[in-house]
Amino acid sequence: MARGAEEALALRLCALTSEFYRANAESFSQTRQSPWQGWVRLLEVVDARAAEREPLRVFDLACGNLRFERYLADALPDGMLLGYAVDNCDPLVEAGERSEFGPLSRMVFQNLDAIERLSAGCLRESLEAPDASCDLAVSFGFMHHVPLERWRAELLRALIAKVRPGGFVAVSFWRFLNSDKLARKAQETTSRALAELGLPDLPPNDYLLGWQDTQGLYRYCHHFDEPEIERLLAAVADSADLVSRFEAGGKTGNLNEYVVLRVK
Repeated sequence: MARGAEEALALRLCALTSEFYRANAESFSQTRQSPWQGWVRLLEVVDARAAEREPLRVFDLACGNLRFERYLADALPDGMLLGYAVDNCDPLVEAGERSEFGPLSRMVFQNLDAIERLSAGCLRESLEAPDASCDLAVSFGFMHHVPLERWRAELLRALIAKVRPGGFVAVSFWRFLNSDKLARKAQETTSRALAELGLPDLPPNDYLLGWQDTQGLYRYCHHFDEPEIERLLAAVADSADLVSRFEAGGKTGNLNEYVVLRVK
């Protein structure tokens, strides 16, 4: 596929995802309240500043309903948390703000379409968080919504840019094909969606998934295999070192792969 056609398809897939989350924000948020299994292990790696009783400065790209921030506010001494949260789905963020934990007044929220800025080649410059200003930058449950490997690498570089030397970057890679049940459902839903929407066959490991039998709404999701993750790590090896890599999530404990990097 030519580069222009490839990007046009990628943007259409992302538009489907944005519409999916706007339409399903409330119901989706209700099922996304508990902390992720991997976050406890992540804090074991990056909690040095919390141990020093200094505020942890966090940058969260695609913050969703803010449950990572709520988890940190509860886990850190005296809720010592501040920083930046970015997403383009106001209803999802608002659903998180209405939770029992209340608003996170020390986090600066920026409404930004990260995909749009990736396609324009200016994600890093568009983020309000200053470069090298944070102790930790994260993106959970989002990388699999980013089509095109070059966009994923650029997203990772943008996260690294926002962290001070010695700070950390953590991302998750969804590996849903590790579940036979999810793999079958992904195949079935994708076939139905492509026919319904008149889309061409998708690149390897790209799928369209639904939500709770909702008709006509789909989200783009990418399954990450081992070679892809290795290539992404190699793409940023000049600016960050791998310090931890582990699996967590799902009944089998292997549906998400976490990567933690230390910024040089």
